[in-house]
Amino acid sequence: MRGIVRSLIKELRNHGEVMSLLSDVFTHDDYIFTHSLNVTMYALALGKELNLSGPKMEALGLGAILHDVGKMNVPREILLKPGRLTEDEFKCIQTHTEAGFEILRQSSNIPLLAAHCAYQHHERLDGSGYPRGIKSEDIHLFGKILAIADVFDAVTSNRVYREAMLPHEGLEILYSGSGCLFDQRMVEAFRRCIAVYPNGLSVQLDDGREAIVVKQNPSVCDRPIVREINKDGTRGRDIDLSKELNIMISNCHLTSVS
Repeated sequence: MRGIVRSLIKELRNHGEVMSLLSDVFTHDDYIFTHSLNVTMYALALGKELNLSGPKMEALGLGAILHDVGKMNVPREILLKPGRLTEDEFKCIQTHTEAGFEILRQSSNIPLLAAHCAYQHHERLDGSGYPRGIKSEDIHLFGKILAIADVFDAVTSNRVYREAMLPHEGLEILYSGSGCLFDQRMVEAFRRCIAVYPNGLSVQLDDGREAIVVKQNPSVCDRPIVREINKDGTRGRDIDLSKELNIMISNCHLTSVS
């Protein structure tokens, strides 16, 4: 993964047009920039789990980091609207896939596959997605990967119009759409390759206790081993949530993004 990330960074540095696009994205809405970085890491982790080759991983990473560039064409007042979008506003949001495709397609330095990441990341297996409403066999592999990474990060991030879901709740969203919206094999692979609650994350248990995630349970990614933090700030005992099933994580300290 380090090698792939280094290659991606080198690719970005060597293409001023790409860096210019990312700078424009950050200026327009810093959430899109942060979201794009997160989606890139999720997509690369899933690509690695699916045993994609190095060149495919690099193309996937480039497409992932640029998948939302079309949102620069969406007015900020719509992107940051705290309330429910009107039908016309939602249609405006939907145009970002085609706008992103056109921006990237017209660049001689960006692979066409990267442009298709922007075009297809909102398509769904059953044809209910946009912009074209294409179905499973017509959606590119990268489009299916990006759909999973994009949704997971979107629902587990704080936004102006709603609070973030907990990571295990984000996984439940993916599982509820597995087979009809998202590729079932890829959802299973995604579950295997991510740490739902990464080591070092501060969490709150459902009985009010504070704890820190100290170790993963690879077979049960949403029930790690946590270390209790006593009220005086000292470390308490380790709790294996895969064995103590009556204890749940009720909250975690996610980064707030405006």
